[in-house]
Amino acid sequence: MSALARRGPHRVLRGDLGIVGTPGVVFTPAEGERLPAVAFGHGWMTSVERYRDLCHHLASWGIVVAVPAGQRGLLASDDTMAAQLRSALSIVTRVPLGFGDITVDPRKIGFAGHGFGAAAAVLAASEGVLHGQPQPQARGVVALFPAPTTGALLPAARRVSAPGLIVSAIGELDTLDGNALPLAQAYGTESAADPRPAAVLRTPPGATSRGLIEHRSIKSLLGSNGADKKTHTAARALTTGFLLHTLDDDSRYEVFADADTELGKVPAVDLDDPPEAQDKIAKLLGAKDRKRRRAASPVPSGLPNAVVPDTIE
Repeated sequence: MSALARRGPHRVLRGDLGIVGTPGVVFTPAEGERLPAVAFGHGWMTSVERYRDLCHHLASWGIVVAVPAGQRGLLASDDTMAAQLRSALSIVTRVPLGFGDITVDPRKIGFAGHGFGAAAAVLAASEGVLHGQPQPQARGVVALFPAPTTGALLPAARRVSAPGLIVSAIGELDTLDGNALPLAQAYGTESAADPRPAAVLRTPPGATSRGLIEHRSIKSLLGSNGADKKTHTAARALTTGFLLHTLDDDSRYEVFADADTELGKVPAVDLDDPPEAQDKIAKLLGAKDRKRRRAASPVPSGLPNAVVPDTIE
């Protein structure tokens, strides 16, 4: 965990997806061929710039990250964002990146997101065509502090076949603005042949959904991104390890997808015996959380180079 929370070995390039007609940004290692890639969905009414350090971190570990910047309005659509996530992945798998020598392996792709964007990531990985975008063969899905969106989310989650990682605060498992527990319990139930849970639900101590969002201030000059340190550190490590294993078949990080393994001080929730849920209205009114039960946890080639980096970091 601690090693993956630190920057990886790769220099990082940042480019503009708008060059190929899709508003957004892309972060990529400075070199590499047939790299894994993930499309990341931003939170409701949240700028993609609020996830700069998280995406930069993933790229430093060898993962291309495409972040479409649409659906930022008050009436944002989760399935439209899901279609944009699919489109962003299609772009980075077909178009040479960087200075033309960086490529993505279309067999090593996945989705991730935060809050509203986490729900869109699950929809993007599910079955069916979304606004003309066909379902890609995703190999991993990361939902960071997912938020309830529409009634289509849980039925779509049941039909996801890719392994999933869901991260939540212990007090936000099933609230008016967090649905990590019902999402994890529904995830993959109609497609998984493996008897093990299709999704791992983890609850980093002290983490919150708001804590993941980065805020630029005068402290940025000193290296701070403005996010909550505990939340951001846990999210970086958990997301990196899970994606390196599921997208890139790196067996060193297999435990990140294992619901029976506690990672440092981060437990995995037993989906058959979860912490006792608090009434959502009581939670909204500020009532204290009920005492938590202990979770079970033993230790195509030839296309033009369209996405050109505008900065090297």
